[in-house]
Amino acid sequence: MDRDEELRILDRALAHLHDKRLPLTDADSRVSTDRYQSPDWYRAELDQIFGRLPSMLVHGSELPGPGAFVTMEHFGRPLLVNRDRDGVAHAFLNACRHRGARLEQDPSGVRKHFTCRYHAWRYDTDGSLATIPSAHCFPGVDPAKRGLVALPVVEAYGFVWLMPEAAPGRADLDGFLGSFRHDLADLGLDGFEIYGAESQEWEINWKLVVEGTLEGYHFPFLHTKSANPLFENSTFFFDGFGPHLRSILPKRSINFVERTPREERRLLAVANVIHTIFPNETVLHQSDHFLWITAHPLGPARTLVKLRLIVPRGSVESDGAERWEENRALTYQVQYEDLEIYREIQIGFATGANEEHVLGTQEFALRTFHETVDRHLFGAGPGAQRDGA
Repeated sequence: MDRDEELRILDRALAHLHDKRLPLTDADSRVSTDRYQSPDWYRAELDQIFGRLPSMLVHGSELPGPGAFVTMEHFGRPLLVNRDRDGVAHAFLNACRHRGARLEQDPSGVRKHFTCRYHAWRYDTDGSLATIPSAHCFPGVDPAKRGLVALPVVEAYGFVWLMPEAAPGRADLDGFLGSFRHDLADLGLDGFEIYGAESQEWEINWKLVVEGTLEGYHFPFLHTKSANPLFENSTFFFDGFGPHLRSILPKRSINFVERTPREERRLLAVANVIHTIFPNETVLHQSDHFLWITAHPLGPARTLVKLRLIVPRGSVESDGAERWEENRALTYQVQYEDLEIYREIQIGFATGANEEHVLGTQEFALRTFHETVDRHLFGAGPGAQRDGA
């Protein structure tokens, strides 16, 4: 963000510090608990949201050079994400074009080519079919037309994005991000790398994971001994950029920023900045590094949660891993405290205790998020309703 915007945000942070009753909205609101457990709702999300919007597949550092690859499952499709000999990123269906066997078994690595273990059909890193053993047995196969099935990707803002078939290009990605792309570009994530990646499946709805990063109301209670000592209560606020959100979580050090001359004040010295890329990605800026959270839905009540620190490139080798490991341990502890409470909430849905969630004025970003979900599902629908509306 530019300097004027940074100072405006700092002024807003101070306003919330001086008046902790400063509202984010004028009333509380309601969302139905059905949206966290209904199979029909989940299928609509897959079709209307996840099937039609860009997805952040990998950070660029996960493909460090030509031949590097990562495999993953993406909404039931096995993917092979890699760089070709020229360093260009690709995404292919991870399926041999002979009989459909999984082409690459390993989760990551480097290959000069990809060879199917079933009948040894071999493919170059650009997806082209290079070799068919006993090729004379396949007189009707044109190798030029039997390469791996490619999916549209764009590499930008530090990530490789899987694009929808109807909107496959860089202009489509920038249109999706809108003005939020300037914030992402300013993060400079091309100069960073992944550290301490963890993935785990949880019996929770994916939206609970996103919600946990959109309010600070729970910090004094759930994170009493972990994160709460670091952050100032009741000072969270946010801005919307189309479907995306930028949230500010001030630290205790905000109390001393007015002692610093205005021209020397820096937002990241006194706050975390949380970038929520709709629908399910969170990039949390913590001073000189980032936490990247992905909530990948597997079912109405099952989610693959991916946690990754993104640290300055080369800092692990130059400074040692101890610093980052200490940071990772605390950061992930906070996330697992959240995830455990989400698990309890998901169990609570089944009891029927609540037909709706009530969202307070400090949780207004959650309402905004749900209204965005509703717009994608239903068009210009009512979204989450205000109490009494």
